[in-house]
Amino acid sequence: MTLSEWVVNSLDEDYAFDFEVRPTEGFEADTRDRHGDQVLPSPFYIQLKASEGFGDSESVWHDFATDFLVEDCLQASIPVVLVVCDRSREELYWTVIQRYCWDVLDTDHEGWREQDTKRIHVDRDPLADAIALDKLRGAIREAEHRISTRQRVASSRRGTLQHPVRMHVASASAVREYKQELVDDAVGLADAGHPEQACRNLLEVCQMAEDGVATVEAYRHLLELREIEGLPVAFAKVRFAREGARLATQYDHEAPMEAFRDHYEAAWEFIENQFVGAKYLGPSGLPVRILDVNRMQLLEGNGAEMTARVQYGSEFTDLQAPTVAGNDEFELLVSGAPTNPRADACDERAHSFDTADLRDVPAAAICADCGLSRETIQQWLSHDVPTVCDSCGDVVYENPIEMEIPEPGGQLHCSDCRR
Repeated sequence: MTLSEWVVNSLDEDYAFDFEVRPTEGFEADTRDRHGDQVLPSPFYIQLKASEGFGDSESVWHDFATDFLVEDCLQASIPVVLVVCDRSREELYWTVIQRYCWDVLDTDHEGWREQDTKRIHVDRDPLADAIALDKLRGAIREAEHRISTRQRVASSRRGTLQHPVRMHVASASAVREYKQELVDDAVGLADAGHPEQACRNLLEVCQMAEDGVATVEAYRHLLELREIEGLPVAFAKVRFAREGARLATQYDHEAPMEAFRDHYEAAWEFIENQFVGAKYLGPSGLPVRILDVNRMQLLEGNGAEMTARVQYGSEFTDLQAPTVAGNDEFELLVSGAPTNPRADACDERAHSFDTADLRDVPAAAICADCGLSRETIQQWLSHDVPTVCDSCGDVVYENPIEMEIPEPGGQLHCSDCRR
């Protein structure tokens, strides 16, 4: 019942595992009724265990034969999930067995592969709702990435003429060595005058699972090899610098931190000079003016996208900055240099609006001097904005809520006309 929205197939006794599961994901609302849910290409096995209760409020566990863990789970080509049922609580708890073996047993229990049995502990994090299922789905994707990486490294070490009967995955140390070799090869290619091939090798290292010092060095060399020749590269360098700095901190590899900061600052300087203030033609045909970009700190907002505050037509809104700068649907009309929308804006209450626009379509009114819309001036600059009095026709700076009188037509009257 817990996995009733997914495809769950029982396996017969010839298999080492109890179930094969294929997660599903709903289509967009307008197609769901006609097509149902989409089966994702991310199958995994479940090994199900149960107990009447555990004398621990923090975790549950099961003891496995070491041969089963090494020869079946770690040789599986897809993730294997241990699901433990605590019957006393009627709850299910889970962990990905490969990840547990790699990150817990290999790290903290040296020599465990020579033992007869090994206990796997599982935190009491119930598989009870959509959020928990989404977490499981994410863990499956991460495990797939790691398995793929380890298979690839093992294949490169094995040689093209050797074909093992069973699947083989590389150890963590072999993955680290392989990634470092790719980084060293990329440095050699760059020194020999082949920067494009070097960048491809370095990107390959960054995209592989099993992050570590080699990944940090790959980001550092990528930043050094790429010259800022346009906004897409500048935004990419911001992303590489932030990711490299995050991993450098995570793995206590502080040597390249200064280089990450330097590249980050240089990329932001380019963005502030060329992107802020730029004008684009949006996919709907409306003009897009870049007012500002939300600049996160080097070690802030892990994985978050950079948001651009824009005037989209006359509407003040947010868009993803790299999307605007690097998407063909946005046509660059005018570069941001040397403008600064905030510095170039009119002083408060000095904006020049067309009176007819303010009266008939105030949301679309735009200042004739600085080009900012009434909404942008109010929300972004926090300036007072004018309103047209329906009695005398004057442009006044009074709160429309205070001006409105509950009468037919809902007309607005300035304070002088209300006397």
